Amino acid sequence: MTDSLSMPFKDRLILITPCSQDYLESVTACCANMARLCGMADRALDRCLLVAEELFMHMTSQCTLTGYPGQCRLELGVLPDGLELCFTTDHLAYDPEKDQDYSLDSVLENGDAEGLGLHLIKAYAQSITLTKKGRDQTLCLIMAGGGGGELGARPWSRLVPSLAGGVRLSPMEYKGKRIHRLDDEHSGKSFRVRALAHQALTLIDGKTSFGSIMARTLKVMPEVTWNQVEDLFEVLIDNNLVTLKELPRRQAEFQVKQEMDAASLRALEAYRKAGEEEDTK
Repeated sequence: MTDSLSMPFKDRLILITPCSQDYLESVTACCANMARLCGMADRALDRCLLVAEELFMHMTSQCTLTGYPGQCRLELGVLPDGLELCFTTDHLAYDPEKDQDYSLDSVLENGDAEGLGLHLIKAYAQSITLTKKGRDQTLCLIMAGGGGGELGARPWSRLVPSLAGGVRLSPMEYKGKRIHRLDDEHSGKSFRVRALAHQALTLIDGKTSFGSIMARTLKVMPEVTWNQVEDLFEVLIDNNLVTLKELPRRQAEFQVKQEMDAASLRALEAYRKAGEEEDTK
């Protein structure tokens, strides 16, 4: 079976494909083309592709679990300020009303955790609608275009994080390497902090914004993407490991000048001179 395309309107595209990871490239290519058509900013486009990949791979895994070769219908629509993605299939276990499980230990130790992508979809989509009709389910997401001046899902450049009360970051030795341990007295849990989480958490000082931490982290770890750092920060916020202070939005500097035209200046000068001559009489 091959994937089929339908494009009845310039701003809408439909892709029907088997639920197989062999067709992931077709899904992401269609999403990328439509995202560019609606003028998505680069980071918003990357986020949109990650969400599409996460959902499609979720559907393929459900097909594998059930042993039933289903298909997926993807409909993409260009919106004035973003992109709508609608997946229709009978192989969808994702429920937006429930939180998806993921391992915080895995996120802090190596930056990767099964289930994290599905968990974060609610953080990045502007809206999510799940429609059930018989066996078929249609999941529609609206992804923002990201062209409004703020980068990412939150105004990272204006958010300044601090470690939450009762949370401590301490250096430790692990397998001959210097890493850090994160202790949370509220939950009574301790976590090894390595790789991406180690780099980012050691920069949190209550003075530096998330945006600056992101930039410095990406400079030190060029192999990491902006979206991976953004995912980590969402996890820290979600688990109450940091508190946030939002800086005020920077206001435009302005000044008002009032200048007189040449004729008015000559008239004013003549009036001044006439006054001086009157005073000398």
